[in-house]
Amino acid sequence: MKLTSFKDLKVWQLSSQLSKEIAQLVKTFPRAERYELADDLLRAARSIPANIPEGFGRFHFGEKIQFYNIAKGSTLEVQNHVIEAMNNGYIIADAQANFSKRYHVVEVKLNNLISSTAKARKKYATKRSSR
Repeated sequence: MKLTSFKDLKVWQLSSQLSKEIAQLVKTFPRAERYELADDLLRAARSIPANIPEGFGRFHFGEKIQFYNIAKGSTLEVQNHVIEAMNNGYIIADAQANFSKRYHVVEVKLNNLISSTAKARKKYATKRSSR
């Protein structure tokens, strides 16, 4: 299947759905957390589906990989913030485990996207050097 849009990427679809769920989750946090943990968590969650299209739209492989790595770092940031939310009693352990598992899937898919982009870069470089 040829990708014609970042929206065709399963990793973008998953991360976009999770971002929506995080937006709903932070609404349940105490008011005192509105500009602290809730804001940090929401920004990190939104960073993932935002950086995937940023990378997808770049022409150079290195830039693509850079943005996919930023998205990957944000998945780990979200996982940390969700653990913090659980530690502070804002969510239960089952919810934290569910989010962590799902964000781990996104992380693995980003690793695969990074690897395939790196392979494409190598293939392209080999093709150019043999001309």
